[in-house]
Amino acid sequence: MVNSKIRIENVHKSYGELSILRGVTTSIFEKEVTVIIGPSGSGKSTLLRCLNRLESIEQGSIFLNDQSHTDIPLQNLRQRVGMVFQSFNLFPHLTVMENLLLAPLKVQKNRKKDELTDFGLSLLSKVGLSDKAENYPHQLSGGQQQRVAIARALMMEPDVILFDEVTSALDPERVKDVLDTMKDLAKSGMTMVVVTHEMGFAKEVGDKIIFMDEGVIVEEGTPEEVFDQCKSERTKRFLQKAL
Repeated sequence: MVNSKIRIENVHKSYGELSILRGVTTSIFEKEVTVIIGPSGSGKSTLLRCLNRLESIEQGSIFLNDQSHTDIPLQNLRQRVGMVFQSFNLFPHLTVMENLLLAPLKVQKNRKKDELTDFGLSLLSKVGLSDKAENYPHQLSGGQQQRVAIARALMMEPDVILFDEVTSALDPERVKDVLDTMKDLAKSGMTMVVVTHEMGFAKEVGDKIIFMDEGVIVEEGTPEEVFDQCKSERTKRFLQKAL
């Protein structure tokens, strides 16, 4: 039986009078890729940010491995639920390897620098950047910087990685390299939650597709169920424009 890694129950989030999430309930399963699609402003990115407490929720509950995520110390939660953002957020004054080592050396005191460096090199190899360890971010393309950001998230050996529109700031020719890296990660069994406008990626890699609009889940299911047999007229209208 596949275990639920994250359970989301009746989650609400608003900014003042503006309601962003309006009773979201779903589960993220171990070793599966959940892809969240929908129009801009539908609450997709806000939901991701709630999962690692970058945003607080006003109502409802989120559980990580059946433990309420408000009961988990924030530093611990951020180690277990990694996140890759639209902007790469690399430190410009640090080399690629220094960017990779910064967080684990600071918070994972039981891991030695030599061990972490070897692990970082293996991750750079995994994302196709084994020759860039001593480069600075400005010496890399946008796609390369995003792949470094993915390796940096993996350094913490998280239970789940969240990807928030990670290709939307890239030139079209750089998108494929990042998506290929994410596909390889999915094949390795990483539990992933991906917000994206890349419908081809969603259909090919997603185990579950969630379509959100106006702060609610309109439809969810396998790629075949959502893309080919969707029941909601709102989903159909969105897909007609997106595909």
